[in-house]
Amino acid sequence: MEIKVLEKTDSSIKFRVKGGSQSVLNLLKEEADSVSGVSFAGFVIEHPLDKSSVFVIKTDEKDVEKVFKKVLEKTEEDLKTAKKQLLGLF
Repeated sequence: MEIKVLEKTDSSIKFRVKGGSQSVLNLLKEEADSVSGVSFAGFVIEHPLDKSSVFVIKTDEKDVEKVFKKVLEKTEEDLKTAKKQLLGLF
């Protein structure tokens, strides 16, 4: 997976993800929607054969890095919980 920042302001960030799964972006979008301070989160698949998508997150605050870090931490926490529960099945 290759990630490149396309645009960044104090309250938004746009980046391209090449070679990654749409599932990862769906997870990030869902988590972002539940984090306080996020006013918009979404992504566009540029071309399905190219496996390239552009993800955008906009915040109410002037510190997009702080808010996006919360999104990533929440995503990681939820994945760890899911992993523990799934491993408990065996």
